[in-house]
Amino acid sequence: MNRLRTTRLANSPRSVRLPASLLLLLTLLLALNYSVQAQSGRRPPRSPQRTATAEAVNPTAIELRQSDDGKSGLELRHKVKLLLARDLSKKHLPTEDTIYASFIRRLNQFTNVSGTSIGDLKREHAIKRAQAETESSVVLLQFDIDNIQNGKLVMNSPDLEVKYFVFAPRTGQQQLKGKLYYQAIGGAHGRRDTWPVGPPIRITVEAAGSEVAERLYAWLAVTVGTKQSN
Repeated sequence: MNRLRTTRLANSPRSVRLPASLLLLLTLLLALNYSVQAQSGRRPPRSPQRTATAEAVNPTAIELRQSDDGKSGLELRHKVKLLLARDLSKKHLPTEDTIYASFIRRLNQFTNVSGTSIGDLKREHAIKRAQAETESSVVLLQFDIDNIQNGKLVMNSPDLEVKYFVFAPRTGQQQLKGKLYYQAIGGAHGRRDTWPVGPPIRITVEAAGSEVAERLYAWLAVTVGTKQSN
């Protein structure tokens, strides 16, 4: 298992191949946002800011999957810098390292996204770090052993529950939360996949890490906006 390095991962200036479903997702979200704002010619009344969830950001009919079916032609309007941290389980399974590495690698493949690992942080420390930042949000991946599946205890479970959070700079306010499940091939497979109603299940560490990165990018595309790639 390769040792993780907490160094800044350079963002490539070239366009990357994105899933066709991701392009469709962004188009639907932007169109929906425009339609809501245009209704009646009036601004909607302000409501208390709520934490977005991956299920709210992503239409339930669309799954983000990595593919090589062509370029989307879209990128974020401006460069976004993120600080990435992890909160490991008590057992610290090797698969946690691989999922985290896959997440960082996939996230930095997106144009105008730069993710830098800052190591291991508990939730409260991740919030404090975000409050100390002026520009960069802090993204935290939190790992837990998934040993209760469909009401049954799974002994020595190799499966994981992967939660992810985004905390805003200056305030530390939680901006995004979500989770998915990683089920090892040799695991109990006691949890049923209820996607799109519930969190998705991934059976490879690479897919689990990429899924988190793509969901995070979909949220960034809505909050930051997109433009045509050069």
